[in-house]
Amino acid sequence: MAKHSKVANNANITNNVKTARIISVASQKGGVGKTATVTNMAVGLVSLGYKTAVIDMDAQGHIALSFGIEKSNLKKTIYDVLIGEVKMRDIKQTAFGVDLYLSNNSLSDLSPKVMAQLNSKQFPTPKYLLRNAIGQIRTRYDYILIDTSPSNDIPTMNSLLASTDIIIPVLPEGLSIDGIFDTLILIKNIQEQGAKVNVLGILPTMVQDHTNLHHVMLQDLRKRFAETPDIKVFDTVIKRAIRHGLAQTHGEPDIKKAPEYLSFVKELLAIA
Repeated sequence: MAKHSKVANNANITNNVKTARIISVASQKGGVGKTATVTNMAVGLVSLGYKTAVIDMDAQGHIALSFGIEKSNLKKTIYDVLIGEVKMRDIKQTAFGVDLYLSNNSLSDLSPKVMAQLNSKQFPTPKYLLRNAIGQIRTRYDYILIDTSPSNDIPTMNSLLASTDIIIPVLPEGLSIDGIFDTLILIKNIQEQGAKVNVLGILPTMVQDHTNLHHVMLQDLRKRFAETPDIKVFDTVIKRAIRHGLAQTHGEPDIKKAPEYLSFVKELLAIA
């Protein structure tokens, strides 16, 4: 485990063995910065001394691209782990200090494969495949971050059910804010199934604070959730910045060029 002084406080401890906090970045609305948030959180945590891994549970495979890896060159991915063909150690890659468990469009085949009646004996609990896979690596990390798709599908359900915590990114516009409530309903449903998962908070992303729309919507968002004490809107705001897009496009994440994300990581560490 990393030797950062906060690790002992942040790690879950089971039978005196430290295990990772597992955080899904999730929203039922696309285009709200989930992948950028996971990527920058990961390099931010590493910069502060935390042993960190990222699991990509989105068939778009954009985590690979964000870390400068060509997803078409991946021979085995998280899909192969979930269907039992390989172990997590067999697909691990490392870039910018972060251990990566990557995906590509093969993950699209997960739902039809594991939900098929023909395969019911091989996959008796198809929503818990990722939880079982993470069991192979959980004691190696302080934090495991999961990038999710905006779909309510088997990969997303696996992600949420494997998580200890969830962060919901939101663009301060109507459709994106509506996606918060869709996501909260989904989380409530899995909590009612017995999942012990906590919503760490809502992260405003891609904010253009010079526009009246974003300014008003952000104020409204904070006011709305101020009355819901168990749902926090983070103080940190991730502003829309060309440098964030360039870092992802070039596959060169650099927390020094994303100071808002480092501020967010520090805010997160204070509560998680």
